[in-house]
Amino acid sequence: MFGKITATFQKSREFLIRSLEEYIMFSSGAKQLTLTRKMVLLLCQQAESRVEQLKSLEPHSEEGLIATIEYKKIQVQLHFTPEKITLHKDCLEGELRLLKPPQFETESIVYRYLIAGWATFLGGKLPNGALPKEVKIENNKVYYTLPGNQLQLLDDLFSSLENGSALITNLKQGNLTIETSVALNWNNFKLQNLLQLLNLK
Repeated sequence: MFGKITATFQKSREFLIRSLEEYIMFSSGAKQLTLTRKMVLLLCQQAESRVEQLKSLEPHSEEGLIATIEYKKIQVQLHFTPEKITLHKDCLEGELRLLKPPQFETESIVYRYLIAGWATFLGGKLPNGALPKEVKIENNKVYYTLPGNQLQLLDDLFSSLENGSALITNLKQGNLTIETSVALNWNNFKLQNLLQLLNLK
């Protein structure tokens, strides 16, 4: 009886892994995994539905992501790539690199003058105090801090990593490659949670 239960569990687990392989791929050495374009698109859709000001988020054809944010009738387009995520017990710290300066669009003439003035007199740099305390910009780098419970995917993928572990990220042609300090395999992941997160179950 125990053997039958074990065999059934193993088959179920293999089915879960096969379902996830089109979203997550391991590279040789297993210290690197890739979230495929299909997974990245799904995560972009989830972000759009959860963040009110985020009008669109999609992978760029070559590198990074394009985000369109609307705030007080001004649309801002950001082209950025994620570079690093550090996992802490109660939060995570992230680092993004802007690939182009932010682009602003608005139909309001008043706002157009404000944007032109901002670009001319401030050199396009945001003044101190204009950003939330969790976000900091230095040259073309954006540093941010998020509560740990806001990114379920990271917990499902990397719950076995130690506090303070760094993930090096690279997003090319829609595929997000993540390098870790330790070898990973499917046993490290919360498979049921991943399926629910991806609405595959």
